[in-house]
Amino acid sequence: MVVLSCSLGWLSGKLNLLKIIISRLGMLLLLGVIPSVAETPTYSAAATYDSPSIAALHKADESGDAGAVEEFWKAVMKHSAPLIEPIPGNHDFSFVTFLWRGDPATKNVVIFDGVAAFDAKDQMLRLDRTNVWFKTYKVRNDARFAYNLSPNDPLTSFDEIKGDDAMRHRLAMLLVDPLNRHRCPTTFGAYGAESSYVELPNAVPLAWNAPSPPASRGKVVVASVTSAYLKDQKKVWVYTPVGYSARRRPYPLLVLFDGDRNVDWVPRILDNLIRQQQIPPMVAVLVDDSVPSARRSELPANPLFADFLARELVPWSREKYHTTKEAARTVVAGSSYGGLAAVFAALRHPEVFGNVISLSGSFWWKPDGEKEGEWHTRLVTSTPTLPLRFYLEVGLMESYSMQVAANRHMRDALMAKGYRLRYTEFDGGHSFLTWSGGMANGLVFLMGQKN
Repeated sequence: MVVLSCSLGWLSGKLNLLKIIISRLGMLLLLGVIPSVAETPTYSAAATYDSPSIAALHKADESGDAGAVEEFWKAVMKHSAPLIEPIPGNHDFSFVTFLWRGDPATKNVVIFDGVAAFDAKDQMLRLDRTNVWFKTYKVRNDARFAYNLSPNDPLTSFDEIKGDDAMRHRLAMLLVDPLNRHRCPTTFGAYGAESSYVELPNAVPLAWNAPSPPASRGKVVVASVTSAYLKDQKKVWVYTPVGYSARRRPYPLLVLFDGDRNVDWVPRILDNLIRQQQIPPMVAVLVDDSVPSARRSELPANPLFADFLARELVPWSREKYHTTKEAARTVVAGSSYGGLAAVFAALRHPEVFGNVISLSGSFWWKPDGEKEGEWHTRLVTSTPTLPLRFYLEVGLMESYSMQVAANRHMRDALMAKGYRLRYTEFDGGHSFLTWSGGMANGLVFLMGQKN
């Protein structure tokens, strides 16, 4: 039985955790996962004219070159934006310059997400009296990140927005970059909305960008599951692999949250991994979490939602789609709040879920009324070690003080309890763009043919 209360024995648990971590120091060093004492950011705002292209345009405009701006825009249209320019003498970083072609009505242009974080604070500058709006960052060369632009933004903090309708209206102001040909489904905003993304020279290939041959593509159908726990019907997307047959051995199962976004690329990831024989053919059930208020209610440590998954959704998949009854062949996965839901569901129902994938889990979270954050980490510390395996990763463009540190604390707690896990940090933001790679890596680690 999983212990769900983590307030009793917290102090003694902390002391025991520290002793175990110290005793396992040699193993931690061997695995290369000791927390960093100091952080070196993978990006930073550059000086105004650090970009060679912007510096040259500024100089030309000051000298009275009337055609310089138009020639600049012609070059941008040919090569795309943002500008990615090498830094002399520095092979690890590049200058990345975001651009917007303004008009007389342009009052500001905000960069949202990626190197600009999430609160609409990073504004572009207007170059002299031209129609060129820009901002330059110094970014490490292995980075990939999504972003949006918002011209004439109201500059309202997202922390001040209350209610789903108000949030939808605010997010609708975020646009793709018209100068950038790279697009991906957005992490924020409406279903079907897009973000732009940046890839620097050393970024690893995208897991979902390689098309799978038609003969190896699985099938996706939409269904609904009636839940007595949630007192509602839950929409799901179900992926079955090519060659699916109820006559075969029951299939491994992946339960994944945020189905409205993940359905755009997770089937392609599964197709490719199965075709390459990196994982066995498996079934995936992607749960709909598209309503923000329901997502906030269901995903962070909600016992009713966890019970729905284990006692209704998984049995439904077994009946309808011939999936396994073995916890060791069942994965629960999610990103952000979904990372919390995945960890919580496995701790509450280890008889159903034997494997967890948490991508940028928001482990800073705490229930209303609690003073101390990182509730799920305390839960791991206070719960007996269970037959579970974990894959965790987090992006270095997410807040060090909150997201990255909290994921490292969760990693340390899991290792101290003796769990088998893999932990990874990638150079990117809080985005489905980069979580697609984490999903692939996590599935290979947990369900790979050699495991």
